[in-house]
Amino acid sequence: MENKKAFTLIEVLIATSILTIAVFWVYKLIWENTKIINNSDNYLQANSLFPSITECIENIWFDTFRWVTQNTYQFHFWPSETWCFTGNDIVTLDNIEYTLNWYITASGSNYIDWNIQIISDSIWKLTETYKQVKK
Repeated sequence: MENKKAFTLIEVLIATSILTIAVFWVYKLIWENTKIINNSDNYLQANSLFPSITECIENIWFDTFRWVTQNTYQFHFWPSETWCFTGNDIVTLDNIEYTLNWYITASGSNYIDWNIQIISDSIWKLTETYKQVKK
């Protein structure tokens, strides 16, 4: 009987194949996880804009919106991000461009219902409703 002391070429090829597949699978999982984390950060950034927009709507006088015939607005921050106004510029935060839109969906003598949209290439579109009540 022969006494084997080494691996055959076929055994080495099979082991290398299995190891290669396992390594590429781990890299793919890491890449997918990184993509999910990046998308999550983009959505978190966009969702953090909603309170700023609603605060801006509250700070602009109620009658400014109540008696105009226009029902679509765009929102913009002043470069210092301490003042807001209606305008048609694109807001850039963390190198991502956002378009911030407001739409009046309904209004009464003491309220305005708003549909707020945040649009970006990285998140497509997020929408939230807001009710402005005259104080």
